[in-house]
Amino acid sequence: MILDKERYQKFFDGYFVRDATFGFTHTRLGLLLVEESDPDEQADEHWQTKLVALNLDQPMESRVFSWKGNSLDFASISSAWEPSQTEYLAVDVGRRVWSYKPKTYKGSETPIPFPAAGKLKPDAYSEFDCAIMKTVRVGSTVFAVGGPFRVFERTANQQWIEHKDIPIPAAIGSADRETALHAIGNSGFEDLAGLSPDDMYAVGREGTIWQRTQGQWRQRAFPSNLDLFTVAVAPDGTAYITDRRCSVWKGQEERWERIVQADSTLPYQDSAWFAGRLWCTNDSAGPFVLEGKKMVPAHQAKKDPMPAQVACFAHRIDVSPDGKTMLVAGRYGAATYDGKTWTVLFDGMPDD
Repeated sequence: MILDKERYQKFFDGYFVRDATFGFTHTRLGLLLVEESDPDEQADEHWQTKLVALNLDQPMESRVFSWKGNSLDFASISSAWEPSQTEYLAVDVGRRVWSYKPKTYKGSETPIPFPAAGKLKPDAYSEFDCAIMKTVRVGSTVFAVGGPFRVFERTANQQWIEHKDIPIPAAIGSADRETALHAIGNSGFEDLAGLSPDDMYAVGREGTIWQRTQGQWRQRAFPSNLDLFTVAVAPDGTAYITDRRCSVWKGQEERWERIVQADSTLPYQDSAWFAGRLWCTNDSAGPFVLEGKKMVPAHQAKKDPMPAQVACFAHRIDVSPDGKTMLVAGRYGAATYDGKTWTVLFDGMPDD
């Protein structure tokens, strides 16, 4: 185990793992923890959030760093790898940013800039802003995606650039409140994935897909108007997309086929292509893998099933940029997988 009882009690007790990332090497991990809530507290009270960084190359007494500040709302975490700047990044729905680069900087930053907020023409319904739904790594670079169909790229010197060749939907500028509200609520990206920052897909509401190639974003046709929640890309460039009902779509550019038809009420929240197959997770039903034309519980897979112990906490997925290792985490545990062996890093408080 990577933690002893003393370290677990100091950094983890009273919190659960909301999200996780490899932290710019295979022996570093970044975890986003959220304080366990009291059911008697007011619903509008912010939960305390904590960023925990672990360096497994360090001895037990110095391998954990923790930073706790103002609450983040529905945040996610990722990390940039070389040749990009090496750092951990957590971004919440309101564009607020936490960053940590060992021995260089840590803490809150200026929120991701979004100049378009509130700058519509005077007769438009202008009560809108950008909501970040997910923080992800493509290649070695971190992106934050959300609405209204926004993609932000992390660059050097703790800066972000907005990909403005994806337009803000014109209907958001409507003077008709109902039209504008519908556009605001149905114009968000939920996920982004790809083989490199110049070869990736962003997916979102009402069957929206944009693809970035040759330095330019292009909207692609899709045969469904269901909301799309996750995307993963295999090494051959094939994309696997999951929709609101947990159906799986396979294809590239504008050629798509539904390979798994489902009717779930809880969409997947994370997906990844690893060890030759698609992995999907959510907070309720745990991890699934693609076998043939079905998504099956990962611990019941015919080929290389996930240990049941790991399946109990595998709610978030991250894959190292070289594709050699997968990290799963959630609630009170984390584990890695190299395609052959599962290694439990921690699973609740150690006995001693």
